Amino acid sequence: MPRPQREKDFPIFSSPGSSTKKKTASKELSQAEANASVSELTSQTTMEQILSDVKLLSSRMKDMDASIGTRLDIINVALGDFKVSADLEKRMEEAEGRISGTEDSLGTHGTSIAALEKLDDLENRGRRKNLKIINLPEKVEGDTPLVDFLQNMLPTLVGLPADHPPLEIEQAHRALAPAPAPNKPPRSILVRFLRYPHREAVLNAAKKKRDIHYGGSQLRFYPDLSAEVLRRRQDITDFLGLLI
Repeated sequence: MPRPQREKDFPIFSSPGSSTKKKTASKELSQAEANASVSELTSQTTMEQILSDVKLLSSRMKDMDASIGTRLDIINVALGDFKVSADLEKRMEEAEGRISGTEDSLGTHGTSIAALEKLDDLENRGRRKNLKIINLPEKVEGDTPLVDFLQNMLPTLVGLPADHPPLEIEQAHRALAPAPAPNKPPRSILVRFLRYPHREAVLNAAKKKRDIHYGGSQLRFYPDLSAEVLRRRQDITDFLGLLI
């Protein structure tokens, strides 16, 4: 069966507007393709711009993060300084409290020390008529009362002037300790004179004579002082010993 012939096989029979339509369609297709290309280029440009903006925004955010981090570090340092300052202020308050307490305590101690010094002064005033004799042999007085023995023996022993008034002794006794063994040093003797000038006369004469012996022993004479005064004198002696 013969194939039907199409219109293009017989151009003579084609309509005059057919060519024009084809040209118009071709132009429209070209325009569409151009528009598509422009749209694609525009879309590509837009994506590149967006990517560029995103990168710029990311860079700015990093800069902001760095800036925020720096500021946070500054804030942390400031907070640390504030904490240190607060801690120092607290310590200063505690130190002031301790100093205030110490001052109050010193005031109380100062009052106590003043009272003790006054008592020590009163004690030494009460001892000012006393005399200590060291190294006088035990039982040297025999059956004679110790007071009578010393009143008769001391003027000649220390070398008091012949015109010196007779010594008057209120009390005399050995140190309150058990009697020592024969080969041990004798107990000291505490003598209390009735009058302070008598004690001073005996003490000064003994210092002047210095070498005083009795019963084969060298005697030493000292004023009767409180333990605090003796301690202070010993401290001074030790200090002077360091200087020599």
